[in-house]
Amino acid sequence: MENGYRLVIPSRPGYGRTPSASGRTAEEFAHTLSSLLDVLLIDQVIVIGISAAGRTALHFAKNYPKRVTKLILESAVTCEVWPDSHTRRGALIIFNRFNEKFTWALLRQVGRFAPDFFLKLLLPSLSSLKTEEVIKSWDEKERRAVLKFLLASRSGEGFLNDIKHTFNEFNLITVPTLIIASTYDKSVSPENSIKAAEQITGAELMMIPAQSHLIWFSKYKTEIENKIADFIQN
Repeated sequence: MENGYRLVIPSRPGYGRTPSASGRTAEEFAHTLSSLLDVLLIDQVIVIGISAAGRTALHFAKNYPKRVTKLILESAVTCEVWPDSHTRRGALIIFNRFNEKFTWALLRQVGRFAPDFFLKLLLPSLSSLKTEEVIKSWDEKERRAVLKFLLASRSGEGFLNDIKHTFNEFNLITVPTLIIASTYDKSVSPENSIKAAEQITGAELMMIPAQSHLIWFSKYKTEIENKIADFIQN
C-alpha cells in the first residue's frame, strides 16, 4: 500500500463471514473470486496466496491468466495432497463443527492468561526448531505481534475445506511467479515450495531461514518485503 497498491482481502470459504457454499474446493472459489473482481470492476490483479490459500491462488492463476499479472506464494501449500493422513484425522476430530468453537475459545483463554504456555503449545506445529529457540529469536514487539495474530485466528469450517483441496497442474501456470518459504516451516513442508518452483516455468524461489511458518514475524521481514516490492514493480 505504501507503493500505491490497493489490497482486496476476501476471507475464504468457511472463514469469517464467507460461507462454504461460495466454493468448497479451491477451483470453485477461484471462480467466485473472478466474479468478485467483476463486481468490483477490477480487470487485473497481483495474486498473493498465503499458507493454505496457496492452491486457491494457483487455480486462479491457471484458470484466469489474463486477469493475473503476477503470482506470489508465501509459506503456501501447493502439493496435490495436504496435510498427511494423521493430521487430517486430527483435524476432523478437533475442528469439526461441534468442537471447533470450543477449541479456539479454550486456546484464546490460555493465550490471554498464560501466553508463554500458549506459544509452547502451538509452535511445535509451526517450526522444526526447538520452541525455546523460536521464542528467544523474537523481540518483545514481535512476540506481542505473534500472540495477537494467533489469538485472532479461528478455523471455522474453512480448515476442513482446505485439507481436501488439491492442485497438480503446475505446468499450466504461465504468469510470473515468486515463491517464498522458510526452511524451518513445520506446518507446510518446504517441499511444497521447492516442488512448485521446479514445475512452474520461470518461477523464482526465495528460501529463507525464518524461524517458523510465520515468516513475517522474523528478522527477515524487511528482506521479504523488499523482495516482493522489487518483484511486483519490475
